[in-house]
Amino acid sequence: MLLAQNVAMGMAIALILLVLLLAVAMLVLVSRMFAPWMQAYMSGTPVMLLEILGMQFRKTDVRAVIRALIMAKQAGVVIPCREMEQAYLQGCDLNKLTLAIIRAKQQDVQITFQELVEADLDGRLAEKLNVAEGRGPTDAAQ
Repeated sequence: MLLAQNVAMGMAIALILLVLLLAVAMLVLVSRMFAPWMQAYMSGTPVMLLEILGMQFRKTDVRAVIRALIMAKQAGVVIPCREMEQAYLQGCDLNKLTLAIIRAKQQDVQITFQELVEADLDGRLAEKLNVAEGRGPTDAAQ
């Protein structure tokens, strides 16, 4: 009888420890998602918690994507979160891309975000902006 009580007590303690371990793991996961979400929310940039969770599973630098989205939003440029993440996953410099799309908007240049991504991947982002502005590559150097 005493042995059965000790086994039951041991199992109860093990179960409590397992539940506490899972709770701590969930808290860490939620806190890693909550900070970037709150930053985006407070800046008026719509990003869902599930998108942030997906970015973490895909090994995306969530903070870099959120910063770029906020910078674009503050300049009046709306870029979907998924497109910004795709650009990151393709190896683009999000700061350069965001500044390029903002510059294009300010100069009223009709160019898509995807065109800028392709130009950045080809190493001709500055040239693409200069051509889109109506200036040749030689004009940009002056």
